[in-house]
Amino acid sequence: MTDTLPIENQEPAIENAASEFNLYDFDQTKKAAAILRAMNHKLRRSILSVIDKTGTTNVTSIYKELNIEQSVASQHLAIMRRAKIVTASRTGKQILYSVNHERINHYMNKVKEILS
Repeated sequence: MTDTLPIENQEPAIENAASEFNLYDFDQTKKAAAILRAMNHKLRRSILSVIDKTGTTNVTSIYKELNIEQSVASQHLAIMRRAKIVTASRTGKQILYSVNHERINHYMNKVKEILS
């Protein structure tokens, strides 16, 4: 005789185990993973480099320099804005982007702590 649950009873057991596992905050872990993914994407690193070279720039300069579609640049900038690794400010009709060095340094210091 085995100690396994019938298939129909396995899901509640998994849900109970997950709710009892309180070693860390899953939501915080998910947010941290999203931030690290935002920083570690090849195209987003290129976008950060373009922005950093000029200090501030608009989406047109970014997509022209990287030879990508405007919509692609905008989508990646939105991801970086949510992760707060770039900041945006409006000047008339233009949105100017700049690298949030303070935030990137904060994240990198946390990663170094985890890895040490």
